Amino acid sequence: MTPAWDCIVTGSETEACLAAVAAARVGSRTLLIVESRDRLGGVLTWGGLAYVDRDSRHVVPPVVGGGDGLFGEFLARAGVALVALDPHRGRSVLEDMLHEAGVTVVVGRPARVSVEGGRLRSLTLDTGEMFEARFAIDGSADGDLLERLGATFETGFRAHGLDRVLGTSPMPRLHGVTPSAIVETCRRLADDADLEALRRDQFGDRPFLGLEQGEDWVLVGPPHLGLAYRRFREAHPIPGSDPLEADGFNIAVLGPELTSWNGLLLDIREPGRLLNLSREGADALVDAEGACFEQFLREEIGWTEARVEMPRGLYVRQTRHLVQATRRLTFADILSGAREDAVGTFSYYPDFRGLHLVPVHRPLLSPVPLGAGIFAPVPNVGIAGRAAGYTPFAHSLARLVQFGCILGSALGVATSLAHESFEEAVPEQVRAGMARIGAAADDPDGAAGNRQALETCQGDPFLALELA
Repeated sequence: MTPAWDCIVTGSETEACLAAVAAARVGSRTLLIVESRDRLGGVLTWGGLAYVDRDSRHVVPPVVGGGDGLFGEFLARAGVALVALDPHRGRSVLEDMLHEAGVTVVVGRPARVSVEGGRLRSLTLDTGEMFEARFAIDGSADGDLLERLGATFETGFRAHGLDRVLGTSPMPRLHGVTPSAIVETCRRLADDADLEALRRDQFGDRPFLGLEQGEDWVLVGPPHLGLAYRRFREAHPIPGSDPLEADGFNIAVLGPELTSWNGLLLDIREPGRLLNLSREGADALVDAEGACFEQFLREEIGWTEARVEMPRGLYVRQTRHLVQATRRLTFADILSGAREDAVGTFSYYPDFRGLHLVPVHRPLLSPVPLGAGIFAPVPNVGIAGRAAGYTPFAHSLARLVQFGCILGSALGVATSLAHESFEEAVPEQVRAGMARIGAAADDPDGAAGNRQALETCQGDPFLALELA
């Protein structure tokens, strides 16, 4: 019997939505299963991550076509000037793209899977509904479908003996303060002798990005504001609170007096709590963090009209990543420029937040290998998103949503090129199929820094573990 669906995609993240759009555009009968329609877009909408990291071309507007892939189309249609995404417009655009492509959307969560002959045959939801499909793509943030298939994951950097994960951030939306006022205040704080002494004591000679204001963003590279908040927080403790790491802020400008902040970096390491926060959203401690941040801005900084709104979702950068990918992307792959099975490329700055490693000050070009999204034990199942097949240090670059959107789009196209396994899809044919539907994604100018960075990174004792 022919399955009712060629492709089932699970998850509400942007990666899941665009994987479903790609599959439907190449003619696959496609079903998208989401936890809730309110969460459509995941961390970029429900989670409030309005400052959208884009590849090394983030200094130019996103476009439809032209190498930005479906992610660029999504941002352009959502009215993003450079990086700032309004969550409500983003969710609406994803609804439109899914409808236009002919994707059927149902609400539920994977509960049981049926595997026969090493292939997933059917998926049953917590609602009791059962669906059969030739292919499935896990587009959740944390590999929820693959968990049902018994997948093995790694958490954070523990494979290298480091009890660390990339930090978790609530995304406060700040009402009542202009971008210019933010810049002026950060300049004043940078001249504060006590805060500068704290900076030197905390970070030594570590270089930071500058203080800049653009069309729809403010970059607060210097950490003085973060240090001031940490000092205030120590004087006004939150019972049972998570450790806070002072750093700079990426601020998306959404209106004349409305901004969204990325930079409240909480050091949460317990795997179970990370998964719960990623799946279910903010808890009482996170809500208390927002209240403390508002009090700080009003009383310490002097923004008496400031009002902080906390989205229910969180930016959990790193819960876990798949071990059993057909080809797991490594940091060595990125630095060497290995591209033999790449279905696209992506370029951005490595982000080792919270890890004291050798700094890399230029973007690195990463291949997007199709194998990073194929679950080897059940190869008609793919994965796109933050739990896909990366090693820990590759994750510092490849964790970004755009990478997952490229990978998800490629898997969606592959459903029209293979019969029973994603491994049957030829990367060259996948790239051609992506180009036909406007999903081609490539950064031709991003490779300049890779080989120069290789020697620098080899001198770091932790990075050398992965580069050996």
